[in-house]
Amino acid sequence: MTRDRVRMGIVGTGRIAQNRHLPSYQRNDRVVVVAAADPVPESVHSAAAAFAIPSVYTDYREMLEREGLDAVSVCTPNKYHAPVAIAALRQGLHVFCEKPLARTATEARAMVRLARETGRILATGYRYRQQAEARAAKRVVAAGELGDIYMMRARALRRRKIPSWGTFTDKEIQGGGALVDFGVHLLDLALWLAGQPRVLEVTGVTSQRLGTRPGVNEWGPWEHMAFEVEDHAAAFLRFEGAGALQLEVSWALNIAQSEESVSLSGTTGGLDVYPFQLNKAVYGMLVNCSPSWMPGQTESEWDLQVADFVEAILENHEPLVKPEEALQVNEIVDAIYESAATGAAVTLA
Repeated sequence: MTRDRVRMGIVGTGRIAQNRHLPSYQRNDRVVVVAAADPVPESVHSAAAAFAIPSVYTDYREMLEREGLDAVSVCTPNKYHAPVAIAALRQGLHVFCEKPLARTATEARAMVRLARETGRILATGYRYRQQAEARAAKRVVAAGELGDIYMMRARALRRRKIPSWGTFTDKEIQGGGALVDFGVHLLDLALWLAGQPRVLEVTGVTSQRLGTRPGVNEWGPWEHMAFEVEDHAAAFLRFEGAGALQLEVSWALNIAQSEESVSLSGTTGGLDVYPFQLNKAVYGMLVNCSPSWMPGQTESEWDLQVADFVEAILENHEPLVKPEEALQVNEIVDAIYESAATGAAVTLA
């Protein structure tokens, strides 16, 4: 690119765009948001007024054709990730897409293939990688402190936090529930920390026992009669080289408290990401090491992921989350749902 600022368009101006993406773009002096599109006029005009966006559209395709954009940020429900991203890539634009990359692996695969064919950047919002604990964990793993990593655990558990707004419980629009909304963050983080191991086999179970009936919910009443997705999922992944990962995810589960955790166990050490702790057997002792300080704790992961995308465009390099890595998450999610439906393990090529 010859410009020193990226001309950005926003597709989808709901909560995630107005609460997270747009504020982060505004704080970055290497990008300017010049247009926004949303089929709901009230939403797009509200965003334009709040963030001084000069041009608004109710059809994103018109925005892509008219605004001379360099990139778009896709903040729509999952069903529309692929069509919007594909249209933008065909227009020669770079794309940042909220997680998951797409509703299904088939859709994600088409997006990745087109991004590689066009040479455009396709980034995905797996922002947990930008957290201070995650970056510290990556440095520890890269230094070889854990040795050969062979066991991982990832938990994304909410006790009673079913989203009561938007389309989160609509399977046709979102593709799934707790797993695609929340669990993919911890799954992606575990895979990234371990160096993207190749998955051979997936076994999974899902449940909607609590979401389909009324009950206590920290985020208010939801439409339990229209609840179409899973409120809980558990899976076991087997990797090439005899490694494995245990994954558990929930929006609603009868547990003592909510939890976000990733842990890795290797031949020479183990690591807990939240809270950060290195676990080793050294000097004839079992030693647990916790930092008294780590860099980046005051930095916004949202700002950092925007900075990474913008820098990738202006300096012509890969984003932190490579398209194929985001695709792997989609392939695993599809396999979990297939295994849950069939009651059998799913083999991945």
